Amino acid sequence: MNILPVSFNTNYSSKAYVAPSNGVFQNYKKFNPLIGVQACDVVTFTSVANSDVLKRLLFYRIPCMYSGVIMLDPAWVQKILQRRIFTKPVRTIVKVLKPYEKSLFPVEKEVFSILKNTARRNPNARLDEIIHGLVPKHNEKLLSIQKPIFDKLSELSLSMPKELQDEYNALIEITNRKLSNKPVVVPFSLKEFKYKLGRIHERFQKNKDSKDCDIIRRMLRMANSVPEYSRAKRLSPSFPKKKYEKKINIMLTSISDYLDNSDLRNDKDLKDLINISRSRACRIPTNIKFNRKSFIYDLQKITNKLQDKKLAHKMVQTAISLPTSKDNLSAFIMKSAERSSEQIGFDLICGSIGSAEHLVPFAKGGEDSMYNYGLASAYMNSERAHRAFELQLKMHPETYENCQKYVDRLIELSNNGVFKQIGLSKSYIISFVNKVRKLSPAENPLILDTSKLK
Repeated sequence: MNILPVSFNTNYSSKAYVAPSNGVFQNYKKFNPLIGVQACDVVTFTSVANSDVLKRLLFYRIPCMYSGVIMLDPAWVQKILQRRIFTKPVRTIVKVLKPYEKSLFPVEKEVFSILKNTARRNPNARLDEIIHGLVPKHNEKLLSIQKPIFDKLSELSLSMPKELQDEYNALIEITNRKLSNKPVVVPFSLKEFKYKLGRIHERFQKNKDSKDCDIIRRMLRMANSVPEYSRAKRLSPSFPKKKYEKKINIMLTSISDYLDNSDLRNDKDLKDLINISRSRACRIPTNIKFNRKSFIYDLQKITNKLQDKKLAHKMVQTAISLPTSKDNLSAFIMKSAERSSEQIGFDLICGSIGSAEHLVPFAKGGEDSMYNYGLASAYMNSERAHRAFELQLKMHPETYENCQKYVDRLIELSNNGVFKQIGLSKSYIISFVNKVRKLSPAENPLILDTSKLK
């Protein structure tokens, strides 16, 4: 969830502070030659009506309130991205990530196990080479999982009206060509292009290289220069189709030229995105990977026209059961099939990055206040989205146990003086406990123990 910008005063100390595993706050420096000093500066805040002071706790290995996974400190992620660790030999990647292995989610742990095994056999191997070498094997595995799901969808489609069944069959024909790695003609989607460009921008934002971020932001502004129209509008007889297509081609050419003359001209992910987008805009048959989200989106455009809402729901839910890169190793490998080492590495750790989570969603009136925040991994934060906390507990009952782990760690840090050191009141803990209890189901309230808080 987006956090509003805030202003605060900071006073940096001359010493670097690091919290050892027991949480005791001591004066000493811990240096890793690969990523430098990990430091926590002493900060005095004029206000706690924001999330920034809370996020400083991520330095002390805080468990996610939903999953219990020990979250990664964004500052640490920034360091390894700035040093381009994921472009280095696999032995270096393994050495840097090994202390944080328990912070990875299950599929990402499987990938890391592959990297560890490879590092023993071939320590100089590159991340993209390793992943790309696994594609043939995992493509077959993934297809064997996807096939019965597509068979079920085709069976359900037989109950659709003829015209919608024809639309579905056309979608499946394109899907089968994508799965078979055959060229397809797929219309250019401005919305999809902006989304994928935004995902690449997210990687550079974590790096916090202002020059690179400025380049991507310029590209996004160029993309935004072309207005988006609904499919219905674009298909209407009065819509100036040729004029609109010309604008898109001019925009993509401008972005391509700008990239070629920028410091990011060798970034594989950007080059691939722009080259494929230009081919799609010109209706040139192109090899395009199957994308689960895009398939579900296209399927919903068809099922939304169904009068039989039960059938529509059943088809969409069947499609949702297709494996994702978050729950299936083969799906992760295939998603990374043509990506750069930097993007693959970012995908490996991004879900574990700690983030401020609105207890009451911002979209539903939740305040940008310290007392409306918890700390959750980026993956769980994104997965919850704007879902009510009560429903989140019902969908993820493990939250009951993991919220207690979260509070236990906060109590440990507060008792050891860390809260006082960073300017955070222990009242946050009491407020969090009271708030989640109030937001939890009345028949099964989330009651957390704070008896060890001094």
